[in-house]
Amino acid sequence: MKDNRTKQEILKQIEKIRKNNFNNVNDINSIELLLNSNNNGRDKDEKISEKFSGLKNKIEEITNMTEDVINMLKQ
Repeated sequence: MKDNRTKQEILKQIEKIRKNNFNNVNDINSIELLLNSNNNGRDKDEKISEKFSGLKNKIEEITNMTEDVINMLKQ
């Protein structure tokens, strides 16, 4: 990007997204722990656990894409 001022502003904004992604990953991991039974290692609710697993995959995908954009902008 040729406009350095715009590039810096985008980086500033995307850092907020990066921080939010980090928080989302931590939160989803905590939820997964809550959904797992301590007694036998099974999910307390298989359907809900499956949805959260899908959500976690999407969050990880967004996190990776965010990092890709940051790397592109820093070049």
